[in-house]
Amino acid sequence: MTTTPPPQPPVTKKEIAGWCFYDVADSTFTTVIITAFYANFFKDIVVGDSTQGTFLWGIALSASEVVIALTAPILGAIADFAGSRKKFLGVCALTIVFFTAALWFAGPGMTVMAMTFFIIANLGFAGGGVFIDSFLPGISNDSNAGKISGIKWALGYLSGLVCVALCGPLAEGIKANPSPSDLSKARLIPVVVAVYYAIAVIPTFLFLRDRSIPQQLPPGQSYLTVGFKQLKKTLREIKRYRELVKLLIAFLVYNDGIVTVIGFAAIYAVDTIGFSQGEITMMFIILNVVAAAGAFLFGFIADRIGQKLTINISLVVWIIAVILAWRAHDKTAFWVAATLVGIGMGSCQSVTRSLLALFTPKENAAEFFGFLGIAGKALAFLGPFVFGSLTKIYGSQRPAILAIAVFFVVGMFLLWFVNEEKGKAAARIPVEV
Repeated sequence: MTTTPPPQPPVTKKEIAGWCFYDVADSTFTTVIITAFYANFFKDIVVGDSTQGTFLWGIALSASEVVIALTAPILGAIADFAGSRKKFLGVCALTIVFFTAALWFAGPGMTVMAMTFFIIANLGFAGGGVFIDSFLPGISNDSNAGKISGIKWALGYLSGLVCVALCGPLAEGIKANPSPSDLSKARLIPVVVAVYYAIAVIPTFLFLRDRSIPQQLPPGQSYLTVGFKQLKKTLREIKRYRELVKLLIAFLVYNDGIVTVIGFAAIYAVDTIGFSQGEITMMFIILNVVAAAGAFLFGFIADRIGQKLTINISLVVWIIAVILAWRAHDKTAFWVAATLVGIGMGSCQSVTRSLLALFTPKENAAEFFGFLGIAGKALAFLGPFVFGSLTKIYGSQRPAILAIAVFFVVGMFLLWFVNEEKGKAAARIPVEV
C-alpha cells in the first residue's frame, strides 16, 4: 500500500536560510578544530611529539568515524519514523558546543582527555551533518538543489574564515614548550569555537521547518526496534535505488581522501613544508575564500551540466592538488596545492549531497542520508589511519600524502558507473509502507 503524505506549506526563503545557517555554525568546528589549529595543538602541546601526535590524531579521527558509521542509519530511520529530525539535530548541536568547549581542560600531557572530548565532539559534528543534509530533499528540486547546496557550503566556508581570523591571534601560542601566557591563549581556541557555534546555529532552529511526518508507534514497539525494522526494510528494497547505492559506494572511497586531507592539512603544512602558525592562519583564510567561491560556482555549474560530471571535475582537481602537495618543496608550490584543495573542498562534497538529494525519496530523507553517513564514514577511518601509520613507518609525511591520491582515483572510477537520470527517476516513485 502507498501512502500520500499530507500537503506541506510552500518552502520559504527564510526556511532555506535557516538550513544554510547550520553550515555557518558547524564549519567553524571542521575548519578550526579539525583542520587549522587544534590538530597542531594536540600534536605539539598535548602529546608533545610530532610523529606520535600525528599517529594519535589519526586514531582519534578514525574512532569517531567508525562510531557514526555504525549508528547514523539507525538514527536516521528513527528520526524519519518519529518525525523528529530537528530534535536529533539539536542533540548533535549541544554535543558539539559542550564537548568542544570542554577541550579547554586538555592541557599538556592530557592525551586521553583530549582524544575523548574530541571524539565525542566529532560524533556530534558528523551526526549533525547527516540530519541537516536530510532536510535538503524537502526544500529543493531538480532545478535548484545544486544552487541551494552550494550556497550553504559557501556560507559555511566564509564563516570558517571569520572564525579562523578570530582564533588566529590565539594560535600563535601553538608551538613546542609555549610560555604560560601563550598556552593560556591557545587553550581558549575551542572555547571561542563553541561560543561562535552556539550563536550561529540559532537561525537554524528558529526558521527551519521539520517536514518529516511522525508515524504512530505500533503497540509493543520502541523507536529503536522500529528503527531497525525500517532499516531492514530499506536494505531489502535498496535494489530499487541502485544508482543511489553506486553513488554511496563511490562517495565512500573519495570522501575518505577528502576527510584525510582536511584532517592533516595543517600538520603537513607545519611539519613538512615549514609553515608558521601565522602562515597557517593566512592559508586557511585564503583557502576558505576559495572554497566558498568553489561551492557557490560549482553549485550553479552542477544544475546546468549535471552533478555527476561536476563531481568528476572536482575529483580531478583533488588528484592534482595531492600530487602537487607531495612534490612541493617550498611554500610557493604548496600555496598552489592549497588553493586547489580549497576548490575541491568547496565543490565535491556540496555537489555530492545535492545529487544524493535528487536520488532520495523525500519521506525517507533522514534514513537515506544516514546511508550517506555510512558512505562518508565507513571507510573514513582508513585514510587517517593510513596517513598516520605511513608517517610513523617512514618518518615522513610525503609518502602518506601521495597515498591519499589513490582514494580519489578509485572513487572517480566507481562514479563512472552511476546513471544520473535513472537515479533521479527512481526517487520520484512513491515509497511503499
